Amino acid sequence: QELLAEIVSLRELKKENQILREALEIGLQKEFKLTLAEVIGKDINQDSILINQGLREGIFEGMPVITSQKVLLGKITEVYENFSRVMLISNKESSFDVKIADTNITGIVNGKGGLNLVLDLIPKDQEIKEGALLITSNLGGIYPQNLLVGLIKEIKKSDLKPFQQAEVLPFFDLRELEKVFIILDF
Repeated sequence: QELLAEIVSLRELKKENQILREALEIGLQKEFKLTLAEVIGKDINQDSILINQGLREGIFEGMPVITSQKVLLGKITEVYENFSRVMLISNKESSFDVKIADTNITGIVNGKGGLNLVLDLIPKDQEIKEGALLITSNLGGIYPQNLLVGLIKEIKKSDLKPFQQAEVLPFFDLRELEKVFIILDF
């Protein structure tokens, strides 16, 4: 039993090591001051997760949370002594500025709940394409710029509305989310 416990512990360390290596490879630690946290709960109905870092570790409300691949997950909304709640970007309360990569086209991504996102406020005269990459913009100051958000899935134009909308496929997979990074400073 001791050996089994040690094997499990080593596997966890190996997994954590891989995540840290991945983050190092894309230079996350050069860009941001980060801390690694473990996902200890997932609430799909509320589009939120719980992580094992809190006041004791110097975590505050509003801190952005990302994956090791620089994918935006959301921000800290509740902080307790030794854990915190992260509101995912798909939460209905979530709204932030984005930019379509390699263009000057900006818009707003709103959470729709159920892990769904919608891109909004894109002027009708702007040409947007399915499959285009969305990244955070520095407008609004909620998140640092150039974090990965998702891909444009389905574009919706209406003659009655001055703006076009699009469904967005987020880059994160909640089922596989185990470790995340909190951006302490940007």
